[in-house]
Amino acid sequence: MSGTRPKHDTTWNDYQERILRVLTHIQEHLDEALDLEELARVACFSSFHFHRIFAAMTGETIADHVRRLRLERAATEMRSGAKPVIQVALEAGYEAHAAFTRAFKAAYGVSPTEFRRATGRIAMLAAPSGVHFRPGVPLTTFNTNHITTKVMKVITRKIKPMRVACLRHVGPYEDTNQTWFDLMACLSADKQFHKRSVFIGMGHDNPSVTPAAELRYDACITVEGDYEPEKPVELQTIAGGDYAVAKNCPLGKIKDGFQHLYGQWLARSSRELRPAPSFVVFARAGEAVARTKQPMDIYMPLQPKRPLAEQMNIEVTTLAPRRVAYMRHVGPYDGGHRKWQEFTTRLKQAGLPGKDSLFITVPLDNPKVIPPEKLRCDTCVTMDDQRVPTKPVRVRMIAGGDYVVARNCPGWAIAKGYEKLFHSWLPKSGRKWRKAPSFLVAVNGPEGMQTAFGLTDIYVPLEPA
Repeated sequence: MSGTRPKHDTTWNDYQERILRVLTHIQEHLDEALDLEELARVACFSSFHFHRIFAAMTGETIADHVRRLRLERAATEMRSGAKPVIQVALEAGYEAHAAFTRAFKAAYGVSPTEFRRATGRIAMLAAPSGVHFRPGVPLTTFNTNHITTKVMKVITRKIKPMRVACLRHVGPYEDTNQTWFDLMACLSADKQFHKRSVFIGMGHDNPSVTPAAELRYDACITVEGDYEPEKPVELQTIAGGDYAVAKNCPLGKIKDGFQHLYGQWLARSSRELRPAPSFVVFARAGEAVARTKQPMDIYMPLQPKRPLAEQMNIEVTTLAPRRVAYMRHVGPYDGGHRKWQEFTTRLKQAGLPGKDSLFITVPLDNPKVIPPEKLRCDTCVTMDDQRVPTKPVRVRMIAGGDYVVARNCPGWAIAKGYEKLFHSWLPKSGRKWRKAPSFLVAVNGPEGMQTAFGLTDIYVPLEPA
């Protein structure tokens, strides 16, 4: 067991960039059905946990965010008077005029008709993220200042698989008491209680997304290996492995505990989520403690943490020259994600990126030598010879030839990847560095989905063998 603290600013920037990419996608596809799986792919997150991360970092669920943006757009269109109310309602996702009227009045205080007759500035709806419907204005940032939950003690822990007897509850999470009583009665009758019994609550749905009547919750108690319960009690095995654990969170603060894990700790930890359920362990289940003050440990599943040397696969390859569209960023390298947002917006005007485009970053200066404000970096996307983008997007060639490649380097560890190539691999290999820019290729671009995010292939040019 080891204590951990959020400390990786580059990981935090990665998470912000991923959520910003989703926010931009939503703005650009507001008329479409926005599927959770598709949005998770845009962010390169597992859909298993994506909705919790999005809500924690933006302060809104995906459904609430989309609903608000559509209402803000509806308000703009109502004031212009160019479309009938029923058309505006349908475009906002409401099939009935009455439902649209109720939602609009709840948001703006007056009916759509009254709003249309009014004059003056349109008031902004409350938005923790600061993101509003602004057609034609590129989205370059969002606000995370709403993440104000008290910092909790979080440790990382590796656990063994746990065999548990469980009873399923469907309905509001606060109504699980009877399910627990029924489970305990069954296990008491079978003499399965002992001092080592662990009480575990596993919610399978996010109450901010799923209707209360449809929430699924398993009340679980660890049992002996040879125990076979009778229906309706079931057996299951809770997966072992690495977990982040928020310690001693009272039941009344459980929402804050999840907010802290998903919105703060994870985004600064350099760790990635594993597609498995989170769960809570009741720390004092057998004691007489008020329900709202019952301390619990929240377990969030993590991918295994491997040493950087194990993650990176180093090989030598030969590349053909690459034609790319690019825009230059001048300033600290960790601010380059904003340039990527502007760049991708410009690329769409030229029909880019293509299906097979590579997303490439070419850092041109050494941050150990050049001041941060003078660092130059080109954000690039490969393209065919027929494409001719317009300024400020330009065209350049990336040199072909021999390269040594460190594959699958996490975004937060790029500096360590370069160090391994230049100070370890090159001296031992007998090869020499060719004086041309190195570059980074994103393993998973905005339209791709990999198991982990922020993985980068580092290419360093070599003299011919």
